[in-house]
Amino acid sequence: MKITENNLFHNINESEQQEMMHCFNTFTKSYRAGEIILFYDEDDKGIGILEKGEACVIHVNDAGNRTILEHLSEGEIFGQLFYYYAGKENITVEAVTNCEIRYIDFEHIVKRCSKACAHHSQLVNNILLMVSDKTQSICEHLEVLSQRTIRERLMTYFEILAAQEGKQSFLLPFTMSALADYLSVDRSAMSRELSKMKEEGLIQIEKKKVTIC
Repeated sequence: MKITENNLFHNINESEQQEMMHCFNTFTKSYRAGEIILFYDEDDKGIGILEKGEACVIHVNDAGNRTILEHLSEGEIFGQLFYYYAGKENITVEAVTNCEIRYIDFEHIVKRCSKACAHHSQLVNNILLMVSDKTQSICEHLEVLSQRTIRERLMTYFEILAAQEGKQSFLLPFTMSALADYLSVDRSAMSRELSKMKEEGLIQIEKKKVTIC
C-alpha cells in the first residue's frame, strides 16, 4: 500500500508526506505472519501505521485464553495510547499476514515544528478522525461482547458488518478460529451454533461470505 493511499495522509500530497517522514524521523519494519509486532507493556509511545498486510490486537488472560480486540487492515493505526488505561501487560499486536509497519514517534506528531507547516495540522486532524473511528470500532466490539449467548454475539457482529457494507452479504475479516477469539467463545460451540443458524434459515455461509437471510 502506498503512503498516498493511507488515511493518515489524507489531503497531504506525496512531496509533503516525504518531507514529514524525514522531519518525524520515521522508519519502517517488516514482519512475517504470526510474528509479534508489539508488546503493549513495553515503553513505546509511538504510533504504528499498517502499510501492508493484516494484523490483530490480541489480549491473553491469565488462563491463556485469547481474545482479538481489533482486526487491523492496511492504512489503520495502532499504539499503546489507544489502550492507555487497560492492563497492557497482556496485550500484543500480531501479524496475521506478512506486514510492513511504519513507526512515528507520537511526540513528533503533537509537537509543532518550527516551520508550522499546514500539512502538519492536517495530519493531526486526520489522526483525530482515525482515533474517533477506532473508538467507534472498540465500542462496537464491546456491544458484541455484552451479548449473553453465542448466537446473540454472532448476530450482533454480523449485523454490524452488514451495516458497514450497506447490504445483507459481507465477507468475514477472520478465519473461523479468529472469529471465535474475537467473540471470546469456544470455537466448537460457535461452529455448532452457526450450523443451527444455517439450518433455521437465519444465515447462509459460503467460505468467508455471510448472508443474513
